[in-house]
Amino acid sequence: NLWRCSEIFSRADRQPPDPRRSDCVTEEQLRSREDRFVRRSKVYSVNAQSGNRTCAQVVEEMRKDPRRFTEQSRRSLSPWEYKVDRDVERIPPEISMAQCLCEGCIINLREDHSYNSVMVKTQMTVLKRKPCPGDPKKYVVKKEIISVPVACTCVKPSYSQ
Repeated sequence: NLWRCSEIFSRADRQPPDPRRSDCVTEEQLRSREDRFVRRSKVYSVNAQSGNRTCAQVVEEMRKDPRRFTEQSRRSLSPWEYKVDRDVERIPPEISMAQCLCEGCIINLREDHSYNSVMVKTQMTVLKRKPCPGDPKKYVVKKEIISVPVACTCVKPSYSQ
């Protein structure tokens, strides 16, 4: 896996939160658990690229100077950029997510719609925090598994009969 996270907070995942029990944590306990989660997790981040390029712009860039493309995301038949997804209630609060730039694939320096660009995804474990019912000064922390697009690839379209 690209991301591997520890199995912690499992009790909070199985039972509904109860403000009288230890499922609800203080701000200090929350920070401690977040720090422990981050230390135990292996998260490889990618810098988000700026620009909102289009498929046509990528093709033009490839025509002008194909040698300058060293990143896989730019050399791919299905080029992509990374955008930062922010959620202040999630740990980590920022995740770089791939976004395909073309619907088709770049074949012979043209976008060819007889192929499709599709996202390649992986699963990532994150922590989500919510105010504790009955005690807004405390939090419930739960593990969630989310799908994160990490790249794009070129595929033949699937046809249904």
